[in-house]
Amino acid sequence: MSADLCAAVADYLAARRARGYRLDGHEQLLRSFLDSLQARGEARITVPAAVAFATAPAGTGRAWHAQRLAAVRAFAGYVHGLDPAAADPVPDGLVPARAVRRVPYLYSGEETARLVAAAAALPSVMLAASMRMLIGLLASTGLRSGEAFILDPADLDSATQVLPVTGKYGRTRLIALHPTTAAALSDYLQIRAAHAADGTSALLIGQAGRRLNPTMARAVFRSLTAECGLAPQPGCGAPRLHDFRHVFAVNTLIDAHRQGRDIDACIAVLATYLGHVSPVHTYWYLTVTAALTDAVSERAALYYQGGNRR
Repeated sequence: MSADLCAAVADYLAARRARGYRLDGHEQLLRSFLDSLQARGEARITVPAAVAFATAPAGTGRAWHAQRLAAVRAFAGYVHGLDPAAADPVPDGLVPARAVRRVPYLYSGEETARLVAAAAALPSVMLAASMRMLIGLLASTGLRSGEAFILDPADLDSATQVLPVTGKYGRTRLIALHPTTAAALSDYLQIRAAHAADGTSALLIGQAGRRLNPTMARAVFRSLTAECGLAPQPGCGAPRLHDFRHVFAVNTLIDAHRQGRDIDACIAVLATYLGHVSPVHTYWYLTVTAALTDAVSERAALYYQGGNRR
């Protein structure tokens, strides 16, 4: 393979990472692509070679093929800009793949309370307290579960009841805590202080006193949903910790309608609160429910009762 193309991979990744892109796994992917070019006996990037590489893995879905092609397409564009003879531009949309939205399990307030109660009954005092805190924190803040697992006690500002959260790609945002959530965290920290292992900086810890293991916590949560009888509903997968984020988004929109707030402004605030760079990603979390439909209908009725017409 051309040494120029191999060097271009390093330069391309360095340039994009300098602009804030993480590109995890892209170096291995692009070097595998260059290996595939060599196996084909080609010394330059062509559209057929890019498509063949993207669709090569057997037993994988179109979404993965599209991601592979997107990585190669961006690199090909970079190389073409430096030397048109070294690469052909790869058009967009050659491997169409739409993300399939998983229908979330939308917990009711009563179901969330049952899950919290079931978590509190776990045999391990520390695990019970941590799972109870985890469920309550996700339900009241809309955090990603991964964001909750990496929290440290030092992150919490008890005086202002604000929690700095590090989300995707290292982006940090401030989460305002409801007074009841802040109080629950304060109570939890007292239990944690008696069980944390020396040197442990994690907020949520397991029964051994170390940072709560995400895989184990999700397995425990699945057992709690089964214990509470939360079976998958038609069209939905099994209940997940991540579904609390969906519930938070939907309930926020319901409250906004019932309070007569500007919905566009509310979506913008919600996007920032959830850590999204664009409201487009926030809409992914919104599901039409009976409660949301009722809230919209009630607001529309009040609007027309006020003599407003368009």
